[in-house]
Amino acid sequence: MNRSVTVTATRWSGGWELELDDDHHTQVAHLDRARQQVVDYLDTVDAATDHSSWEIDIVPQVDSLVQVRAVD
Repeated sequence: MNRSVTVTATRWSGGWELELDDDHHTQVAHLDRARQQVVDYLDTVDAATDHSSWEIDIVPQVDSLVQVRAVD
């Protein structure tokens, strides 16, 4: 069983679109919360599996570093 997922994060006006694959997407307002959002989403679509320990790689797709900033 695959216990890792790579997520593409694309900036939009409301935050970040998180694409797990062509058929699975979710959104998050702040990129620092993306991992937990993906875990919550996976738990919703597959409640029988505990996703909390999965390796989740978030890969931001940005044109410049101005689009990514840390939240204090």
